[in-house]
Amino acid sequence: LSARPDSRRRPLCASKRMCRAEEQEGVSAVSKTGAYGPSGAAHASSLVDTPLVAADLTLPYLDKSKEMIINGRVYDVSSFVKRHPGGSVIKFQLGTDASDAYNNFHIRSKKADKMLRSLPSREVEDEYHGDALSRDYEALRQELIAEGYFKPNPAHVAYRFVEVAAMYCAGVALIWSGRWWLGAIVAGIAQGRCGWLMHEGGHYSLTGNIKIDRHLQMVTYGLGCGMSGCYWRNQHNKHHTTPQKLGADPDLATLPLVAFHKIISEKAKNKSWISWQGPLFFGGVITTP
Repeated sequence: LSARPDSRRRPLCASKRMCRAEEQEGVSAVSKTGAYGPSGAAHASSLVDTPLVAADLTLPYLDKSKEMIINGRVYDVSSFVKRHPGGSVIKFQLGTDASDAYNNFHIRSKKADKMLRSLPSREVEDEYHGDALSRDYEALRQELIAEGYFKPNPAHVAYRFVEVAAMYCAGVALIWSGRWWLGAIVAGIAQGRCGWLMHEGGHYSLTGNIKIDRHLQMVTYGLGCGMSGCYWRNQHNKHHTTPQKLGADPDLATLPLVAFHKIISEKAKNKSWISWQGPLFFGGVITTP
């Protein structure tokens, strides 16, 4: 339900307001009494004048204002939503089976499991067995865990940090010696490598220690890319909570550069630019920077 299970501090940002998805630009606030339910599985997009109706994944025997299924049990999160360490992204799972979201966001957290056990719960309905795709995905995830794919590799992590530092030093040395273009290219590649490195840190996939990975991510993104690691986690966690959902997934709010959906393109002010986005995007003109 969140990317950081530490109950003492909010995982995604420095302020409470940043963690409230419905208060961010381009994110729809979902009414508990609305026609589409509160889960965000079906919602009205804030990007268009007419609502976009997605497939409704809410379950009829759950109270869509406060209940969700996690690993075979129905949990009442009404008293927990406001104090959820990961912010209001939890609201997107109301009324649905949130097992996948919970397991993947809290894979390294014992505190999350402890907090979950403290919530009121009941057995899931006998007729509910989940969908086939989710069952297959969970089986695959368990196989990968058993095969060690989620185990950290400290030596590999150390190598990648040394690699990035060396590339930046080489870039600065080249620029200092007057080879501006070559130095800029090397430093640019190093910045791209920093982006992928901090991405893994933001997912807590470097050392396996949540606190260490969070700080490594902030340092890498801050020094290596000149951007806020806190803000990135805030936005990226929303993306993983509601992937490809218009009005909720911030990765789809790409105007004026590109539009990944025809409804988003209708909001573009420069129609001629959008009409050329195919050759410009896939040709590398607007993606190379």
